[in-house]
Amino acid sequence: MRPILACLALLLLLSTTAAGPLEDGARLYKQGDYQGAWRLWKPLADAGNADAQYNLALLLMNGEGVEKNDREALFLFLDAARQGHAEAQYNAGYMFAAGRGITRSYVDAKLWWERAAAQGVVAAKYNLGVLYAFGRGVGVDNEKALRLWREAAQAGYEEARRAMAIAYENGWFGLKKDPKKAKQWRQTLSD
Repeated sequence: MRPILACLALLLLLSTTAAGPLEDGARLYKQGDYQGAWRLWKPLADAGNADAQYNLALLLMNGEGVEKNDREALFLFLDAARQGHAEAQYNAGYMFAAGRGITRSYVDAKLWWERAAAQGVVAAKYNLGVLYAFGRGVGVDNEKALRLWREAAQAGYEEARRAMAIAYENGWFGLKKDPKKAKQWRQTLSD
């Protein structure tokens, strides 16, 4: 009975200390071995692993270790996004907004950024604010744009802080010019 328990304990120890293909791929990626990372992540992505799908999409989007392919990157982002992967949702929104790999669609960008924002991706809130501020894929809604920017700014997102400062400096998006508030927002920016 003791040898079986000892073997089980050893197996548990090894399973908690040994990295899997996802982590091994991340290590290779950090070392600049993008093709090695691809080889480890591809079978996982094919099996439906959202993290692996997201990682492969980044490699394809950036042309790291593989030929750049925005369309395939978008499909992989969408595969992961449909499984609730927040960063994949954000990047799918970006791909739609930028028209990378597909015809530009602010409506689709909004859909994916809303999902990412609901999961706490602050950049998605900021981008949604941009859509509402300029009426891209949605009707212009200054109140919603400013609310989203404030939320993102309060969460530390620099671009949202900058947007709030500029809006107060110029009296844009339904705000009155307010140099004092503009200065307050400017002071929150990193140099």
